[in-house]
Parts: sequence; structure tokens; C-alpha cells
Amino acid sequence: MDPKPHFETLARYNRWANRRLYDAAAQLSDAQFREDRGAFFGSICGTLNHILVADRVWLERIECSGPKPSSLDEILHDDFAALRAAREAEDERILRVVTATPAERFESVLSYRSMAGAPYELPFAQILTHVFNHQTHHRGQAHTLLGQFGLATPVLDFVYFLLESK
Repeated sequence: MDPKPHFETLARYNRWANRRLYDAAAQLSDAQFREDRGAFFGSICGTLNHILVADRVWLERIECSGPKPSSLDEILHDDFAALRAAREAEDERILRVVTATPAERFESVLSYRSMAGAPYELPFAQILTHVFNHQTHHRGQAHTLLGQFGLATPVLDFVYFLLESK
């Protein structure tokens, strides 16, 4: 079975879920966006920036080019509008990378170095699975934070994306 169509679907789902989450987050005041709520990355700003940072780290490893953040808690964009635009661009980049990846690469091994410089090798398809799973994990944290502010939180379940995509 060719795994590429599965990962293309995950990339489209990822973009869909991020758009829905950012639509909800756009209702926050600037103070709420930055408020430390005790989450792993503090605020919604910190959490959404971390997702973008991690995507850039992994895509730099996959493509051997592009921005390379210096730490996992780096704030790439302190302004919501700029962060949203960067997220949208990164989601398009993820989709382009997955679409452009030759089918045989999904069966290959990716050699990379951790941010501390340690060498690792993992199957490429499992790395992509991690990228999408990581986003889902932290979107869930941001989703909870939005609910703590009393906002109606969007449905982000994969099955709803599938049903909307029919």
C-alpha cells in the first residue's frame, strides 16, 4: 500500500484543524492571547508558537533547508496576525513537501541531529506521523486554553474533516 495518499490527507486535515483553531483564537484579546495559563508552553501564544517551531525544525531536517529555530520555546511571532499568517504558510509548505515527496522516500530512513546535536535515524513515514501527531497533541492543549476563556471551541476531530471533505 502506498502511504503517500494517507499523509497527503493528514496534511490537508492539519491545515483544516489549524484554520479552525486560529479562527477561534482570533476572538481572544491580546492580553488573553499572551496570558500564562500554566500550560506546558504557558500561553496560547507560547503553545501556538511551539507548534510552528517544531514544524520548522522537522521540515528543515526533511528538506535540509528553511528556517531553523534555536529552541522549542522560541517565540517566532509575538503578534497573533503574524503568527496566523506564518501558520498558514507553514501548513501550505507541509502540504507541498508531502505532495512532492517521491513514494519511495516514505520507505526510507531519515538521518538527523537533535537540537542538542545528537545523531538519530528513524523511518521517514514515522517522522511524518510524529509531525502530525505532535500538532494534534498541542492543538488539544490550545483548545483547552480557549475553553478556559469561555470561547466556543471548534470540533477538530479527524472524522469531521473527512465528513466535510466528501
